[in-house]
Amino acid sequence: MELDLLDRKILAQLDLDSRQSAQGIAKRIKSNKDTVNYRMKRLEEDGIITGYLARIDTAKFGFANIKTYIKFQDTDEEKEREFFDYLKKLPEVGWVVQASGRWDALFCVWTQSSFSYYDILMKILNRFSKNIYDKEIIHNMHWFYYNRKWLLPESREVKAVRYGGKPVLEKLDDNALAVLEGLAKNGRAKFTEIAEKTGVSPQNVFHHVKAMNTKGIIAQYGIDINYEKLGIVFAKAFIRLHNVDERSLASICRFCEREQRIFALTTTLGAWDLELEMEVERIEDMMEIMNRIKRSFPDFIKDYDSIIITKQPKINYMPVNWWKTTGTPQASSR
Repeated sequence: MELDLLDRKILAQLDLDSRQSAQGIAKRIKSNKDTVNYRMKRLEEDGIITGYLARIDTAKFGFANIKTYIKFQDTDEEKEREFFDYLKKLPEVGWVVQASGRWDALFCVWTQSSFSYYDILMKILNRFSKNIYDKEIIHNMHWFYYNRKWLLPESREVKAVRYGGKPVLEKLDDNALAVLEGLAKNGRAKFTEIAEKTGVSPQNVFHHVKAMNTKGIIAQYGIDINYEKLGIVFAKAFIRLHNVDERSLASICRFCEREQRIFALTTTLGAWDLELEMEVERIEDMMEIMNRIKRSFPDFIKDYDSIIITKQPKINYMPVNWWKTTGTPQASSR
């Protein structure tokens, strides 16, 4: 589906902050509230906007994010469906991906220790070991989400939201946790809606959200979009570095944040050093971006690999149910 300029402006604003009011968006793009409301509703009904996100910085709760990449063997469609369905049901797993290229699957685990991650991984491997040819384990260190600059190519605005890093332990009472869970399901939910579902008063919902925004527990309010309807390819590139120091790494990151089609960058510990996520129109576009990076930093880019993400069966930025059942320390709500 083709987007006109007004649609792109609205999506760009929602991508920056999906909790903005229609009136606020209208003011920024020089339109009017009724038009913005109508266009947003149409984008939702047409399936372009598939969800409103509240991205949670799980490092604030002592959680690290570990990704596992899987290469299948001896599988058929039914066995792969069983694999993905199994992962979707595990509360510890926050993101499940089907892919093509070097890897066939990817899943992320929220974990407070390497031992708890190991237990989860063994549970998965024991069930599907005959169908797994190879795996790679990658620890996310820091990651950045950038605004979708391709929506408005003429604009040079770059916004980067950073989260992750060394885990700490923010304590939330049960009411705050319930509010956070409501926002994780719908980042644009009204405070009155959250209050009705959680039993927390609208005023207290407001104060909880304000506090979590201030503390960086909620890192960003964004949107999920339908790649297929927009003719977009979701690509990930894995970059191996050498001879790199802190200064040169910062230069590479600054270069990547200005690339219009790169919307996320992660520093990692494992078989590669950087991951880039891109929304491109063709696979060739991803290759052109990587060639620009390689030409700009020939002394530091060793090589890279890539995959195309074809489906995302599960996205959960906040595994609340796991936190409740595993006894994550929380402040008393009384």
